[in-house]
Amino acid sequence: HVAIDTKSELPVAIEITPASVHDSTVAMKLVKKASDNLVKDPRYYLMDSAYDSTDIYEAIMNDYHARAIIPLNLRGAKEPKEGFDFDGTPVCSAGFRMIYWGCDKNFNKFRCPHVLGKEDCPFGSSWCSDSNYGLVVKTNVKDDPRLFCTPHRGTKNWEKLYDERTSAERYFSRSKEHLGLESPTLRGIKKIETHAYLCAISLLATVLAVNKAKAGKIAA
Repeated sequence: HVAIDTKSELPVAIEITPASVHDSTVAMKLVKKASDNLVKDPRYYLMDSAYDSTDIYEAIMNDYHARAIIPLNLRGAKEPKEGFDFDGTPVCSAGFRMIYWGCDKNFNKFRCPHVLGKEDCPFGSSWCSDSNYGLVVKTNVKDDPRLFCTPHRGTKNWEKLYDERTSAERYFSRSKEHLGLESPTLRGIKKIETHAYLCAISLLATVLAVNKAKAGKIAA
């Protein structure tokens, strides 16, 4: 398990566990290590759906004042929360998904799809609201940090953030292809841990050397 800085694609924390240990139980150890190692606290922690756990969302929000960007793992899900779709989008009384209209700090704003011309509601907008602006629903991340997040799950901004998680895949690819992380000829978790750290140190040292050489050329 590795926490990666998405900009540099370099590791900031490593946690080695047996294969039997579920990802979600390791997440907060990694987050704590990453937070301790970084000078500036991250605004977002990007994880795959294996980490989709309410405890993780709440801990990252409350203890680290950040947001967890994680796809929902809907395996075994039966019904969404009343008044909402599975992804946290409010559903109006006519059964239409409301339209995301931006976020402000902890709140996401949604508007009437009929007023915005996205749906043809048989009841019209006045059935839900007297305003020409139409019905507005706001969700608060603090009410349910797993279901609600800013930016709203599935929007372009959310997808753009989550796409940065591919930096972790590239890190593992380099470590496996060039540094032998995929098939270490070692036994014992301590030896594997040492090997993983040596891989990380090698990559960090390479980047430092390249950056130093570039800086020297610029100075010259």
